[in-house]
Amino acid sequence: MKQTMTLALVYRSLAAAGFLAAWPGLSSQTTSMPTFEVASVKLNTSIHNGIGNRFSPGSMQWTNAPLRTLIEETYHLKRYQVLGGPAWIGSDRWDIDAKAAKPASSREMFEMMGSLLSDRFQLRFHRETRQLPVYRLVVAKDGPKLAQAKEQDANHRWGTTPGPGLLLMTGASMEKFAAWLSVQLNQPIIESTGITGRYDLRLEWAEDDSQTSDVDAPPDVAKWSIFSAVQYQLGLRLESTKGAVEVLIIDHVERATVN
Repeated sequence: MKQTMTLALVYRSLAAAGFLAAWPGLSSQTTSMPTFEVASVKLNTSIHNGIGNRFSPGSMQWTNAPLRTLIEETYHLKRYQVLGGPAWIGSDRWDIDAKAAKPASSREMFEMMGSLLSDRFQLRFHRETRQLPVYRLVVAKDGPKLAQAKEQDANHRWGTTPGPGLLLMTGASMEKFAAWLSVQLNQPIIESTGITGRYDLRLEWAEDDSQTSDVDAPPDVAKWSIFSAVQYQLGLRLESTKGAVEVLIIDHVERATVN
């Protein structure tokens, strides 16, 4: 049986169940909800799509941010973990300028942001664990094709450089690569390769409608799907299956009254 939760109820239920560590922004020390001293919420009507943010120990600003993004960031969730709600939570964009009464930690700032979403957007939600489509990242039958990472020095630093149809990832573990794939495909990725260590990866694939969705590589490399690219360029494979995923279900939400 599901239970609709305000943020205060989330505190109490998670504290009792021992799950506080799994939901950043929730504190086991108190059930009182910290709030910003002042907060401005305005609908952004510009034609720009870029989302901006600026954080400090005492303030949090968001520019042109959909409510869905604010929920994901506040509760440290992936896009596939937020379900329900009207279409406008992904299309309407908001400017938020909030200030605390005194300097606060990152954890406290996100707690305050949770209070703001509950108060200004009347956000109510509950949590469930659902069986959802997931991918398992495994080694392909011909074995991995991975280049050992070069050591870091003054001229070479590990990092990630994504682009349209291109990924350059240096010093990457398989866990980090799986996390990147999860964002790219908007689905959970279970890292099951058993490969340890760090690697320098280069992946190229087609991002338009010409790509195929299966793992069979077409003759033209420019039309490889990301699935084919992972298999034929890296010697890994994405297997479709189902798995338990913790999700946040939106039960009620309203457009904020702007100020």
